Order: sequence, then C-alpha cells, then structure tokens
Amino acid sequence: MSAEVISIGRINVDVCMHVDSLPEANRHTVAKKGHISFGGSATNFAAQMAKLGMKVGLLGCVGDDLYGHQILKELSDLGIDTRSVLVLDKKATGIFTIIEDNQGNRQIIVEPGANKFVEKQLLEDVSLSKTRTIHIAGGFPKTIERAIETATANGMILSLDPGRAASNVDFERVLPHTDLFFVNEEELKQYFGVDVREDTLKAFAKTFPGIVVVKRGVEGAIATDGFEYSVSRAFPVDVVDTLGAGDSFAAGFVTAWTRSERLYQALNVANATAAITITKPGAHEGQPDLTETANFLAQYDVNIEPVLRTFRRRRRHKR
Repeated sequence: MSAEVISIGRINVDVCMHVDSLPEANRHTVAKKGHISFGGSATNFAAQMAKLGMKVGLLGCVGDDLYGHQILKELSDLGIDTRSVLVLDKKATGIFTIIEDNQGNRQIIVEPGANKFVEKQLLEDVSLSKTRTIHIAGGFPKTIERAIETATANGMILSLDPGRAASNVDFERVLPHTDLFFVNEEELKQYFGVDVREDTLKAFAKTFPGIVVVKRGVEGAIATDGFEYSVSRAFPVDVVDTLGAGDSFAAGFVTAWTRSERLYQALNVANATAAITITKPGAHEGQPDLTETANFLAQYDVNIEPVLRTFRRRRRHKR
C-alpha cells in the first residue's frame, strides 16, 4: 500500500428514511423520502480524503456479498487502495439503518456484520512504506494499540475519532500517543467530564502532546494544542442530510493540517467540506473535491493557498 493515509474502521451499507414522525410499534409508516448508499465512518473519511486529492488506503471488513463487492468497486473507482479490506466468506456486509423525523429525532438500528472482525486484522501485515498518517474511526481498543505501536515505531501521525461507542477505550493509555483527537461536545463530556470552554479545553489539551479538535455542528469547531486556540464558524448551507458530516470534517482537517500545520486553516477546510457534504443525500454524494472546497471558502474570504500549493508541487514532481 502506497497511501499517505490509512483509514481504519467500519464499512457499511447505509439505509436512511425520513418520516413525519417516528413509527410506533406495529405501525406501518410510509417514508417521505429514503435512500440507500455506502458508508461507515472509515469509508466516509477515506472517500472524502480521496476526493480532496490525498492518496488513501482503507482497512476494514466486508461480507462476500453483493454489497461488499459493490462497495469495493466504488471505492476503487475513487482511487482508494482497498487491498487491505478483508472480504469475509459467509459473512454479511454491515448495515446501518437510520430513521429520522421532522424534528431531527432518530432511531438507529445497526447490524455490524463483517465489522465485528475489524480488530482481527493485522496492521503489521499492511505495507506502510509511504504512509504518514493512520486514522482510526471508532473505538477499537486492540486496533488502536497496534496503531500506537506502528505509528511510534515509524514516526507516523496517529489520528483518532473514537465516536460515541468508545467507553471501552483506555484514553489514559491512548492519548499520550495521539496527534489528532476528534471529539464532539457530548463525547468530550461523556469520556472526560470536560466542558467546551477555552480554559478547560486548553487544560485538557495540555494533558497530552497532540491537538484536540472539537466538532460542534452548527456552532462550528474548535482546535487547541493547549496553547494556540482556534475557533472556526460553521458555514450556512441548505441542509439535506447530515449523515457522514463528521467524517468529512475529519478528512478535511487531516488533509489541511498535514499539509500546512495551521490550525485555523485546517478548521476552515474541515468546516467547508462538512458544509458542502450535507447539501446532498448520503454520506458521499455531496463530498467536495479540493477545488470546490477552495472556491467555497473564497466566498467567505478564506484563502487556503498554502494547502493548494502542496498539491501543485506534487503534480510537478510527477512530471
């Protein structure tokens, strides 16, 4: 694998339904609209990175079924290296079902399927010759431990977005080795008892050597290393579907930060990619490329030339 970034985590089929009100037991409900697409946090992250121009590989599991093979084809068409995705015989590809009403209330049903076996994969078996960053989307204790060992031994950046189901992660062990830590307000409170205030966030960030990136939805985002403190607003757009927005955000941040190491610029790119993503249904359909992201930010007088320049240099070197 010659990827700059490896994304590790779940690969799903997303089934999304929008209804006037959440269904009661034994009630037949007709959805106002619905769609089926491919998703999973690691998949969403990898797809957005590929569209931004990064070389990215995906490590995860799918079933040896119609959905699994179609997902791999679509991801390969995006330029994602899928050679480290395991296709499991007699297993089903994971299914993520979400039902949402007019007030934003949700019912979520998950069939993990092949995702149950993500932690059985061996990161050591993946070629990491050109990899600079490992991104883990989800709370996988064994995988995180192996990633820590790999990143430490090879001088790589470790990026972690644990999500809501990460209560089994030993953060006291993990955070000292984490370079980029993505978390939303609810998770920050749940895992660490930390409120979103400048003084408390700086104090929390000083407990480990990396950067804390707080995703705040319509309130924008915050990033701090304990000293520098950067805030970026959310950009106003017509919201169609928020599924996968946090993964697009993380991909935008990792792309810009690894290229420029400027917090404010990385936050703006992250917020822009998330904003554009939610203007279309599904986790991938609205994901922008780098030019679309730069043009979007230019409307708000935000210049990301330092990031764009790094991609131009790479294209020149290929000639």
